[in-house]
Amino acid sequence: MSINLYIVRHGQTYINKYDRVQGWTNAPLTPKGINDGEQAGERLANLTFNNVYSSDLARAVETANIILTHNDSTAQLQTLTDFREFFFGYFDGISNSVAASAIAKDRQLPADMTFNEISDTMSPFALMDAIHDVDPTGDAESADIFWQRLMHGFATIAQENNDGDNVLLIAHGQLLSILGQHFAQLTASQSEPKNGSVNLWELTDNQLALKSFNDLTTFW
Repeated sequence: MSINLYIVRHGQTYINKYDRVQGWTNAPLTPKGINDGEQAGERLANLTFNNVYSSDLARAVETANIILTHNDSTAQLQTLTDFREFFFGYFDGISNSVAASAIAKDRQLPADMTFNEISDTMSPFALMDAIHDVDPTGDAESADIFWQRLMHGFATIAQENNDGDNVLLIAHGQLLSILGQHFAQLTASQSEPKNGSVNLWELTDNQLALKSFNDLTTFW
């Protein structure tokens, strides 16, 4: 079985604009974010989707609905909590620099390292566990918990679709970055998706293979 899985990162939110950590915190799309969704919809307008899914977080749902206004597919949007962004716990909604400083101190890294620089020094799973470890509330997800729910989501898609189906999924930046690093051996910098980017994957028996990333062309 091989499913064509088009994963779109949601449009820009105000938290994205202000360079803050965004996990489960809801924030509205900016005007640019709405345009991100419009552009993704235009790129995908010529595809017929057998099923459409999104994270249940507001920014993903809003982006999905914008995309579907450009598409003639009759599939109804299904929201799945499995595709929520990684939960940053205490750090959700605050500056990326605050999270970077806490991780750097705990892992004995240079104090001036940015979050992106730290990401390039660790595997995505080590980074998630570092965030979990330094969260003073203990609420941030561990890598294992995040990965289990994410793989459950892909198993659901595999079960509900057939060989050759086109499937649309609207999800999140850190989630996509983790997929890129794990399945396509991209670095953290290489795997950072743009808001509204269309990323084509092949889902085969719960395994993912990257076909194009941050692609701005029109898919036919």
